[in-house]
Amino acid sequence: LMYWTLVKIGLIRKRLRTFLTIMSMFIAFWLYGTLNTFAAVFTGGIDGLSDENIMVMPRYDMFGKLPLSHASFIEEIEGVEQVMFMDFLMSDSIESMMDGVVYAVSPNFFEVYDRFVTDDEALAEMIRNPNATIVGKLMAETKGLEIGDILAIKSNSLNSDGTYNWSFQVVGFYTAKQIKGDEMGAVINWDSFDETRLNQKGTIGYIVAKASDPSLANEIGDIIDERYMNSAYATRSGPESAIAVEMAGEIADIELIVNAIMLSVFFTILLVSGNTMAQSIRERTNDIGVLKCLGYKDNIIFFSVILEAITICFAAVISGMLFTLILIPVIEVASGGLMEDAISMSSSTVFGASLAGLIIAFMAAAVPAYQSLRLKVVDALREG
Repeated sequence: LMYWTLVKIGLIRKRLRTFLTIMSMFIAFWLYGTLNTFAAVFTGGIDGLSDENIMVMPRYDMFGKLPLSHASFIEEIEGVEQVMFMDFLMSDSIESMMDGVVYAVSPNFFEVYDRFVTDDEALAEMIRNPNATIVGKLMAETKGLEIGDILAIKSNSLNSDGTYNWSFQVVGFYTAKQIKGDEMGAVINWDSFDETRLNQKGTIGYIVAKASDPSLANEIGDIIDERYMNSAYATRSGPESAIAVEMAGEIADIELIVNAIMLSVFFTILLVSGNTMAQSIRERTNDIGVLKCLGYKDNIIFFSVILEAITICFAAVISGMLFTLILIPVIEVASGGLMEDAISMSSSTVFGASLAGLIIAFMAAAVPAYQSLRLKVVDALREG
């Protein structure tokens, strides 16, 4: 109670300064929480990316092509349970791709990618009907599609009718177990698609091999890459989660950028909070002298200054983390459902923020607390 009384007096002595200090640190911890939460999207730290599914893609062109024979070779590798392959009806327009992507897939797509769920009747119809498609639930809701409706798209793949226009009949829907944004797509039968298109026949965009044991994924990936190392169709292979990190790294080292931003922000906040604490103690020199005259021991004054800094820092930590939690559902709604279940605040982010707050509090309060500890009553009263 004694400590809290001293801390409360220190906090309310200059209310505006205390508020502004907390707000400046709040921004830092809100930025920390937000950056760490969204960094997972670019570093593969998203639930749903598998360690047992081996992604095989063109090494030098993310949207390049591989021959179908690659899939046949991969099927024969020891430790591979199933092989699924797919291609894309790529659009020249980025805007239209954001409206949903059409995947031409092998029949075992839903077996290998078991995080996607559809009913057997829809799957059988897609395999039987060359113009059938199973549409993601989110895409169907966005476009207002129902069973029997026609999904029309414009692609850079030339159709057998001499145009780039494609249309498919909706025969069912699929849902994603974890990442809602994965439902922003539609799947069609690769065999029917390959038979109908006029260019790039017999090629695929990606291969996914399901390993019998996740520990074999890297080894199998190395076997595949070594086999096609000197081929015109060289591959990049590895666990799906690892490939996601590599692909993000080609755009930018997101983790390095996040750490650099946070380091600069926290260094600035440390200077601000340290200067604020030092100024607060200087202004209270006479008060500290009076407290010591009244019998308050040096260590009580020392720890009250430390606790005051911890209170300020943790007020910023708690408010920053809470604001980040509030912001996540807002962003999910603003994304139209694409980011739903893809972003969340981890316990490590909260722990990291708490640890950073504690370190900043001690570093900011160390010198002022020591000065108050060593302050002589006579000197304090003289300066006051």
